[in-house]
Amino acid sequence: MTRFAVILGGRAGEVSGPPVRPLPSPASRGEGGPGTSVEPGRGGGTLEELYRRHAAAVYARCRYLLRDDDAARDATQDVFVRVLRAGVEREGAASPSAFLLRTATNHCLNLLRASRAAWRDELARMGRERTVRTVEPDARELVRALLGCAPLEAQEIAVLYFVDELTQAEIAQETGRSLPTVRKRLREFLAAARGALAEALPSIALPDPEELP
Repeated sequence: MTRFAVILGGRAGEVSGPPVRPLPSPASRGEGGPGTSVEPGRGGGTLEELYRRHAAAVYARCRYLLRDDDAARDATQDVFVRVLRAGVEREGAASPSAFLLRTATNHCLNLLRASRAAWRDELARMGRERTVRTVEPDARELVRALLGCAPLEAQEIAVLYFVDELTQAEIAQETGRSLPTVRKRLREFLAAARGALAEALPSIALPDPEELP
């Protein structure tokens, strides 16, 4: 492959499957209070407005990373509670959507690290299915599994690049990191992914880090 395929749940589309029942907002759970609202035009509007506009996208990201509906719902609630407490950082964000997705991504990656997700077992399963059933790994599952093998700082950069389809320059602007640092993290992710795939799925080709746009 010349590049990982677009991953559903990021900037490119919605999560497929049955409709998701509405999620209760943080305010409706009694987690509002001071700071629930921000001035119109700052931070994207009130917390309720942010929730109404972006809850589905945040849930989609959490569902993609956690692979569990209930865990994704809980994580979505946690993300908006974090956003409620973010205050100045939220108000200073250039894009409320990007800020929310970054918060969701980092929260879910922390949950996965805490649970010591068995990414090696997941890759081995994909390898067996490819051998026995001649089923090619789904790109979404492959990227998600490979996150577990990468260094911590490279995981978020990989999600922003391969899932959200941000350019390296956009990632640098979004995260406040330098462009050389972003490139370094992408190289780290691909190096780790290449090593992980060499054992379970050796015939899957990865892009050359120096050729990434």
